[in-house]
Amino acid sequence: MAGRTATRPSGHTTEEIASALVSVARAMTQVRVHETLCRQAGVDVDRLGAAVLFKLVSEGGEVRVTELAYRLAIDAPAVTRKVQQLERAGLVRRQGDPADARASLLDVTAAGRRTIERLQRAQAEWMGERLAGWSAADRAELARLLQQLAATIAVPAEGRP
Repeated sequence: MAGRTATRPSGHTTEEIASALVSVARAMTQVRVHETLCRQAGVDVDRLGAAVLFKLVSEGGEVRVTELAYRLAIDAPAVTRKVQQLERAGLVRRQGDPADARASLLDVTAAGRRTIERLQRAQAEWMGERLAGWSAADRAELARLLQQLAATIAVPAEGRP
């Protein structure tokens, strides 16, 4: 078995899956795609700003910058700068941490929530256009498998982040 490629029961190798995921991720995170989606959504937020807003909305707000940086897998100073920018734009707010007077907690504002919701609708429309030729069954199967993969990847291996 040495030198053999790991295969899934469907016959697709893990390398093929990984390669396809890289291609999908690259396509969905291109600057021009993000800019197009922002124009369609009528919002003005860069990719990191959108990631911050998405994390705050999807995982609940009231989180410290260090925790948000960990969740985004980005260094804390970069997240701090982005949060300051989003705060000036009225999309994020800080409040004191009752557990530690030296720290503050972040939360998304109503304007920030509307921004990410509009961007997500534009993303869904963009994806819908690309999958328009797919059958309903294929789209449902893709959604099911991607949700399963996302859940699997989100669970860290023992002792590793």
